[in-house]
Amino acid sequence: MKKILIKNAVIYTPTANGFNGWVIIEDKKILSIQRGSPIPETEQAMDQVIDAEGKALLPGFIDVHTHGGLGFCTMDADQERLKAIARRNAEHGVTSFLPTTLTDTKEATIRAIEAVTARINVRDGGAKTAGIHLEGPYFNPVKAGAQDPDNIRRADKNEIRDFLKAGKIRLIAMAPEYPENLAAGDLFAAEGITVSAGHTNASYDDLVKAAEHGFSEITHLYNGMGAFGHREPGTIGGALTIPAYTCELICDNVHSHPATHRLAWKAKGPEKIILITDCIRPSGLPDGTYPFTDKEMVTVSEHGTNLRLKNGSLAGSALTMDRALFNFMNNTGTTLDEVWRCSSLNAAIQIGISAETGSIEKGKLADLILLDAACQVKMTMIEGEIVYQ
Repeated sequence: MKKILIKNAVIYTPTANGFNGWVIIEDKKILSIQRGSPIPETEQAMDQVIDAEGKALLPGFIDVHTHGGLGFCTMDADQERLKAIARRNAEHGVTSFLPTTLTDTKEATIRAIEAVTARINVRDGGAKTAGIHLEGPYFNPVKAGAQDPDNIRRADKNEIRDFLKAGKIRLIAMAPEYPENLAAGDLFAAEGITVSAGHTNASYDDLVKAAEHGFSEITHLYNGMGAFGHREPGTIGGALTIPAYTCELICDNVHSHPATHRLAWKAKGPEKIILITDCIRPSGLPDGTYPFTDKEMVTVSEHGTNLRLKNGSLAGSALTMDRALFNFMNNTGTTLDEVWRCSSLNAAIQIGISAETGSIEKGKLADLILLDAACQVKMTMIEGEIVYQ
């Protein structure tokens, strides 16, 4: 079995952050984590030695909310396109991700579930597919955003049964203000699927009730939900104050103001925030106008930072996880010591894969990245194999 040594790294773990040390990897997993420098005999016993040159060694990013890129989308349900998306993700430090659907017909959604599920155990140089995230179709049309209002509907038990049969769902976003969707929350949660409140006009009381029906996450906090009010705190107030909820954040400085990132950090802390990209089909392409769905075009402007439909609505982002982390630290005044888990471990816990990945710990898979001081990815390693450098 191949033994790999990563030395001269600044290592971040759940128990100790930002220490100089070294890691040994064997048989896809982390075998040992040590402080200081290895002795020459240790280096000589290795099959491969990687000098981190003082860079940060973090667990690979986990993006639980990402629709596509390079002109491709999860809804294409195409293996080669999903492969291209996975490889682009790995270039930006993502080691595991959930290809994410858009609100569509039952048939199109099932095709996407089947296509994504077929990639779960495929290793071909890109980020690992951990399952699928269904963003919709059980939303509130008043908060459709870029989701197709013609296909938004209430949860249906027969349709849910068919979705579950089609493949591995890890996360679903729904509007919890409807009784049918609350009942669906119980069904999905009973299957071990994380349930998120999204594209919703839920009141504070609705969110309190939803937490009793399996809801534990908030889809892109501040976006696709009603405004905060001092008499009716709404979804935003509930998200920030109800302990049951972990909040997704799109930190592109377009979807929400940097001050709101500071607010989320103060309210939720390091264990209840998940950085996401919500990137869509044109992400990674030059500024211009591109297809978004069969019905809609999207215009990408301002060097890929602003993506809007013809009606002016925001339509996801072209954000990458490395940039999301960089922006979040800048906007909150925090350090990697404080926030690294917002880009990996918190997501792993929420979608049920933290036993094997999401943090640097002995026995876990060697899903690792090296970052420079500007949060630029210099190496991505998945299960002990370098897939980007």
